Amino acid sequence: MSNTDARYTHTAIALHWLVAALVIAQVAWGWWMQGLAKDPVGPRVDAFNLHKSAGALIFALMLVRLGWRIGHRPPPLPPMPRWQHAAARLSHGLLYATLLAQPVIGYLGSVWSGYPVRLFGIVLPVWGGRHPELKDAMSDLHLVVAILLMIAIGLHVTAALRHAAKHDGVLQRMLPRMR
Repeated sequence: MSNTDARYTHTAIALHWLVAALVIAQVAWGWWMQGLAKDPVGPRVDAFNLHKSAGALIFALMLVRLGWRIGHRPPPLPPMPRWQHAAARLSHGLLYATLLAQPVIGYLGSVWSGYPVRLFGIVLPVWGGRHPELKDAMSDLHLVVAILLMIAIGLHVTAALRHAAKHDGVLQRMLPRMR
């Protein structure tokens, strides 16, 4: 197998690192904005609208990434114990599931909050009314999925660092080529 065959495509690498950067910023922003004062409402509303817009962007990029992944098989993993192959599949599945579910859950919570949903300054059509119980359920679920996502990211980064320390080539498959 050539070195080129053992690597992800340039598109997959770009999507991976773009989503990773956005998710790190999004998680930090999401935790930070929880501490914003509710009065005056303007700064808090702006922070939440930026968070929603970034979430929609991550969702769109994840759909592109999923489509790319379906159409372009990832390079095969090097020989390793079966449990590591299974752990890699499971952790990638958890990452994709949480990164696709989280924006949907956040959007539904926003719809059921009774306030207009704005993405990049555009007010989306209203299709749901104020439902405090559903909004609270989505807020709780949004937190649970955020925690699952952070656990999945932690496992992913830990595995990447382990592979880097072993110099087994797994990490290099997803790194941009250095000239």
